[in-house]
Amino acid sequence: MGYYWETTTGRRPSKSNGSRIVALLIIMMIVVSAGIFYVVTIGPENYVAPKAKVRVAILDSGIDIDIGLQNRVAVSKSFITVANGYDYTDLTVSDSRPEDVPHGTIIAKQIATSPNIEIVNGKVLGEGGSATTKALIEAINWAVEQNSSVINLSLGGSPTFKDPLKDAMEWAFAQGVVVVASAGNDGDDGVLGTTIDSPALYDACIAVGALLEDGKPAGFSSIGPARDQYMKPDIVAAGYTTSPDGTRYYGTSFSAPQVAIAAAELIGHSIDGNITYTAGSIMTALLKGADPMNNYPTYLVGAGKLNTAASLRLIQESSVDGELPAISYAFPGELPIEYERLFASDVYRFNVRILTGDNTTYMTEVTSANSEAFVVDDSFVINQIGRTVITIEVPESGVSSINGTITFTSEDFGATSLHISFDVNTAIARVAFDITHTPWDIDSIYGQFREFYKILVENDISVTEIRDRSMINLTTLQQYDAVVILDPCAYDINETDPLDLSVFSITFSEEETQAYQDYFNAGGGIFVVALS
Repeated sequence: MGYYWETTTGRRPSKSNGSRIVALLIIMMIVVSAGIFYVVTIGPENYVAPKAKVRVAILDSGIDIDIGLQNRVAVSKSFITVANGYDYTDLTVSDSRPEDVPHGTIIAKQIATSPNIEIVNGKVLGEGGSATTKALIEAINWAVEQNSSVINLSLGGSPTFKDPLKDAMEWAFAQGVVVVASAGNDGDDGVLGTTIDSPALYDACIAVGALLEDGKPAGFSSIGPARDQYMKPDIVAAGYTTSPDGTRYYGTSFSAPQVAIAAAELIGHSIDGNITYTAGSIMTALLKGADPMNNYPTYLVGAGKLNTAASLRLIQESSVDGELPAISYAFPGELPIEYERLFASDVYRFNVRILTGDNTTYMTEVTSANSEAFVVDDSFVINQIGRTVITIEVPESGVSSINGTITFTSEDFGATSLHISFDVNTAIARVAFDITHTPWDIDSIYGQFREFYKILVENDISVTEIRDRSMINLTTLQQYDAVVILDPCAYDINETDPLDLSVFSITFSEEETQAYQDYFNAGGGIFVVALS
């Protein structure tokens, strides 16, 4: 397993960087390029940009200011220092041009297409195209101090245990800042399943996937859902742009800035119209206003294609007397995921994300002929963003399908709904995937074992994931004809201190080992699936 990724390698390259990589986590820019000319247009022709000035922080490789960017960059600072975990110090704020690509400058030129935006330039990517977590966190804090309303992160890396970027995203969001990040370029046409990068993986950050010129999702665009059973990416936009020399660049690096522009313009229009806004209300409007792409799964395209004009209409039409827009959004809007297959006696769970403008209570109503199968909270509180667990207990018999709608209603922010529909199949065998001893984010039915899962369920074998170590006991294990242990004791990085990383694995306790021994002796089948 590796601790960083590059567009030219697999998700987890070999551990070849020695103590340097153990000393710090590396965040990489997300870009590929080709020498073909193409002009990108953003937004409908009749769309009018706002007048209010809004600051957007670009935390990237620095910016080369030419005629097109004169008077557009309000403040700049470099975070490339030895103290932040780099091998050298570079206090210049011009573009470091990693791999000879003016990455930050390209992003800045994209964002500068919106006349109301003032750019905040935070340099975190060095000549090698990498940044340390510590530098990125410092840059995020600084960007907030500089009154940035939006932060664009066209970079990402493999999620780690105790990833401090999660807290950084939540802190910035709590300060009212909309954080937008590239979903990642590890899609590989879905081979690995879930591949959303950090920090785009986290709820407080908008994960942006990429579309190609024909409007179809890019094969390189990272996909979800997340291992922790919630949906990502959030939205998609065109994943390409063109430099003045005619070079066309592809990547989620270039889809993220379009959403950052949209967020800044929604904020600008809110200021122009004296409409109250929060990071949550802007995020909700972006996802709810996106154009649905019903021919593609949500785990590939999120809420759909960015539509700034539609999101603006939502804000303007749902705000009364300048108050927060009365909008809510349940994400995803449909379950189960298209390749999930459920059987009689299965228990299905998924974390549905709820987005809205402020702290509010939602009441839950289930409409279904099989309402007894739905286990949901009668009410719950959401502070702009959050999750609610949906559980479906499939009856043992007498039901051939389950259909229903769960409606979440806030007195202040209106209603949003989730639709459930699936056939109930009869299993010829029951298998459990034990993922409790692997820390890897790709180890689940949503990750690299998705195809294995699909083969089993297509052959009428029920698959349940064991996600809680307390469930590793003889009584629970004997519910299954076989247990598949995925990547047991795999090594990963603990990033509690981003400058003092440690390697760890999740070992088996004596009680767990005994439970598996007793299960095997009682006739249970045990399979271990791991990398060589």
